[in-house]
Amino acid sequence: MKKVVLSVALVALVSLASCKKTETETTVNADTVVAPVEEPVAPVAADTTAAPVADTVAPATTPAQ
Repeated sequence: MKKVVLSVALVALVSLASCKKTETETTVNADTVVAPVEEPVAPVAADTTAAPVADTVAPATTPAQ
């Protein structure tokens, strides 16, 4: 009976210790200022395979009267 109680107590202590460890890793103090990470943006090259705009626009048609 002593072994069962001791093993349950050991499991409880280990789980409590792991919960506290996880809690402290994710906690951020209100005084701490976290700057956003700025990633460099690559310039976009002009699309040379696109058709000119004038070729893709259909001419306006007037309805027959």
